[in-house]
Amino acid sequence: MSAKIKAVVLHEKGGQLVVEEVDKPTPKPQPNADVPGEQGDLLVKIKTVALNPVDWKQAEIGFFIDGYPVVLGSDAAGIVEAVGNGVTGFSVGDEVMAYTKLGVPGGYGAFSQYALFEAASTFKKPPHLSWEEAASIPVGSLTAALGLYHNLNLPLPTENPSFFREEFILIWGGSSSVGSYAVQLAANTGLTVITTASPKNHDYLRSLGAAHVLDYNAPDIVDQINSITKNNLKYALDVVSSESSNIALKVLSQNGKLAWVAGPPTDKKEGVQETSVLLGECHRDPKGSLKTLNRLLKVVEQLLIEGRIRPNNVEVIEGGVDAIPDGLQKLKKGVSAKKLVVKFD
Repeated sequence: MSAKIKAVVLHEKGGQLVVEEVDKPTPKPQPNADVPGEQGDLLVKIKTVALNPVDWKQAEIGFFIDGYPVVLGSDAAGIVEAVGNGVTGFSVGDEVMAYTKLGVPGGYGAFSQYALFEAASTFKKPPHLSWEEAASIPVGSLTAALGLYHNLNLPLPTENPSFFREEFILIWGGSSSVGSYAVQLAANTGLTVITTASPKNHDYLRSLGAAHVLDYNAPDIVDQINSITKNNLKYALDVVSSESSNIALKVLSQNGKLAWVAGPPTDKKEGVQETSVLLGECHRDPKGSLKTLNRLLKVVEQLLIEGRIRPNNVEVIEGGVDAIPDGLQKLKKGVSAKKLVVKFD
């Protein structure tokens, strides 16, 4: 008889998130992962989980869900309890953090006392980071990295690129989790970062490496950006909405590139390429996107170890699995420049 554990379960689209007992998962092989040594799962005892807007949106809208009942949650840190077949480089007792499979039944959801971490999307936790900080990293950093280095095709910061002239990037929504990692990664890549936020978060974003921090509510925001870039902006990453994607589109020059996370632009601009950043699809295309994700994970992991990027500011919620539903409601009401992280026993 399988051991039982507590998890937050969603039984239907738009349903209530219910804390109940489920079977403790066991690692599964992933023979098509195409990432040597990382073609399988780790069973991890969860120490902390971070809450993301995608979590409550999934529950309400039902996107990226392969079937019900399902345990949601995709940002977690913990200790490896078992290593699946086909996995090398990880051992029982390792401290890890991961972006877990989004909306996949069968033990992959992070809102649980134990969860399966796909090895290809799992980081080793740097020892200088707390458990709370560790859980704040995977989804935000990997979404930012995917947007910058896959969608926008920028050079990797670990390749020590340097631009011989000033090259700008606009990151709309810099104080969000994804935005704050994007600011740091772009600065490490050698770009001059322009970002937007409410004034109370401007100093924070400058401390992350932003050269220009603008009030997103400013009525002349387009003129401000054009004045800085002299109408020569080639790269933009929007993490907020279709409305802000439209503004990014407006300030991009011919042959510019826009990557968006939260909503496509409803306007069009000739000569500008726009693409969506789809972290949630990476494990659904194991021979392509998962390999890309694993490569970017190694880059982020190295920068974390070297102290070149730092985790989000976090607000800790005590109470483990039972505290997650209320935590998601708090997140839905709005959180600024910090990540809500639930601490387990």
